[in-house]
Parts: sequence; structure tokens; C-alpha cells
Amino acid sequence: MLKNFLILTLKSVRYRPIRGWLTILGIIIGIMLVIIILSLSSGIKNSITRTLQMFGSDLIIIRPGKVTNPIESIATLLGGKRFRDQDIADLAKIKGVRFVAPMDITTLNAEFRGEKKTSMIHGAPWNKYKIIYEESQGLKLQDGNWPENDQVNEIVIGARVAEDLFKERVRVGDELILKSKKMKVVAILSPIGEQMADNVIYISLNIFRQLTGLRSGVISAAIKVEPGIDLNLITKQIEFQLSQQKVVEDFSVMTPEKIGNIIGDVLSIVETVLFVIAIISLIVGAVGVMNTMYTAVLERTKQIGVMKAVGASDDGILTLFLIESGLIGLIGGILGITLGVIAAYLIGIAAAQFGIRGLFSFAALDFFGFFVILVITFITGIVAGLLPARQASQMEPAEALRYE
Repeated sequence: MLKNFLILTLKSVRYRPIRGWLTILGIIIGIMLVIIILSLSSGIKNSITRTLQMFGSDLIIIRPGKVTNPIESIATLLGGKRFRDQDIADLAKIKGVRFVAPMDITTLNAEFRGEKKTSMIHGAPWNKYKIIYEESQGLKLQDGNWPENDQVNEIVIGARVAEDLFKERVRVGDELILKSKKMKVVAILSPIGEQMADNVIYISLNIFRQLTGLRSGVISAAIKVEPGIDLNLITKQIEFQLSQQKVVEDFSVMTPEKIGNIIGDVLSIVETVLFVIAIISLIVGAVGVMNTMYTAVLERTKQIGVMKAVGASDDGILTLFLIESGLIGLIGGILGITLGVIAAYLIGIAAAQFGIRGLFSFAALDFFGFFVILVITFITGIVAGLLPARQASQMEPAEALRYE
């Protein structure tokens, strides 16, 4: 009996392919969003973990603007609110602070063999650069050596600056021109794994100020603490110290834990929004299934009359239409899962091109979750088709046979 119901259901779906596939499309979209979220969430969390590990467990970063308002924070950075040199230097007096590295950031045109490209420029003292990258972040130079003199025109470039920024590869010993000043490349930093970070040109703070004309103040600072010191305690002392200065009223003191919490909150919001969109899409798909089934009941009124005339029961007619609506939901779920995995895989490949690796992994796929989703889509189809199926099962044979 079930086999006959399935054969009749497949024939009815084939009879109305365009309407059937448009109905299934609504379910596919919702399921695709859910699968993309499930497939990439593990990779996103792993990527964040790797980024936080590179941040350095013994580093505290200060910058203008509130971290809770990224747009305002970026605007503050670009707008130029800057900490005074003395305010930054005073932080080194806090007990437990090993040193404070004042840092500045800007964008400049870099020229190499007649080709000009815009690049991010970081300025800080060389001796502190070396400790931060090698001791705190576990990064090494893949070629060359760190400069020792902050007064000479020497630069260290990120891995992508060396390999991809210009048509020709930049090597140690080559010269780049920054704002008409010739700068010798003395080292290339090992890949960090994040495109923006690997596209940075590093110079000393003194040379940075010569190039930009900014004679004092910095936009940020990295604070390295002594081993075994409580970061939260140092953070509170830094916040109190900075609250005494009046130049940058809104500032952020960031630790790896705080950054991880912020990113986690942002991801949770994004996941919630996408899940809501997925649920709405699923509801729209369910409404589409219901509409399709009502239309199918009208189109097959005479067929229902014939089936009842030859002995089909009300329960049999009800089951026939419920199987059909459930099958529509199931097909939508299968295609949604398949296309969602493909989309997540392509997103992972695209992210890898921008330096974000490991975003997608087949090993991280939750096949039990996929099974649950298929059950949900099948049940959704059945629930959506319940009223039309009930209407079909309650038809009187004589009236159905007279229907035109």
C-alpha cells in the first residue's frame, strides 16, 4: 500500500514540475542558510581561536573608541584622536608592566619599480616590535633580520607585501619608496594567516613621524606584562591611569579574553539573525506547500472521486496527500543540505584566497544534525499539507465526480 502511495505521489509531483520546484525552492533556501551556519561555525571559531593565540596571552592593547561600538571606534582611529606620548609612557610605571610599545597606523602609497600600491603602515620602536612578535605571538622572520637603529630608513614587510602586493616579488635588499623616501627592505615577516595583517609594512616610530609629519602622540599602544601577572588586575590599573588624561576621553583596553568575548557576541548575533531568516524561509516554504496542496486537491477532485468510488478510504486519501506534502518537504531538505554544504565549501575556498584558512572542513560536518533537519522538513511538509489533505479525504464521491 505504501509503495503504491509513493508511486502516485511521485507521478503527481512530475505532473506539475514547475509549481512543485518553486514550492520546494522556499524550503531549500531556509535549509541552505542553516547548513551554511552549521558547516562554517566550527571553522569560524577555530579561526578566531588562532587569531587570539597570535594576539599574545601577555599583551594588552589600548586604542581610542569603545570596542562595543566598532563603527565609532574606526571613525575615531581615522579621525585622529591620539594619546599623548607622556600618557603612554606613564603606563610603564604600573607594577607588573614589562614595557609599553607606542604604535601608530596610517596608509601610504608604496612604490616598487615604478608600480604604486596603497599599504597599511605600522610604526613602533624596533626593539619592542621584535619582542612582541617573537615572544608574545610566536612569529619569526622568514628572511632577514630585525633593524636595530630607529633612525635609519629600513623596513620589515609582511608576507603578502613581499609576494602579492606588486607584480614582482619583493626581496630582502630591495628598496620601496614611501612618500618619496627610499626605504630598504631588511626583513620579511613569516605569514600571520590573516590577509590584512600580512599586508602591513613595518617601520620605526621615528621614521613614521618623518613620513606623516605627526610629531607627537600615538593612536595605540601594546603593553607587555611580566610573567604570572593577572591581566585583569593590570587592565583595571591601566583603565584608571588613562581615565586621568583628558585628551582621549573614550578609549578601550583590550585583552585576549575581552576580544574573544566581543567576537563571540557578534557571532551569536549573526547566527541568531541567520537562523531567524532560515525559520522565516521555512515558514514561507510551508505556506507554499499548503498552497500547492490546495491547488492539487482542486485539480484532482475528479480523481479523488474515482478513487473513492472504487473503494479508497478517507484515511487512504488523507495518507496519499500527506505523503505528497511530506515528500515535497523532504526533497527540499535534501537539496537544501546538499547545496548548503556546497556553498559552505565554496565559501571556505574563497576565504582561503584571502588568507583565512580552515573555515570549512568535511570532518566538522554534523551528519546527525542533517538527519534531524530532514526529519523537521518532512514533518513541516506534512503539517503544511494537513488541511488540504483533510479536505480531500472528506470529499463526497458523487460531488467529486461531478466536479469540472
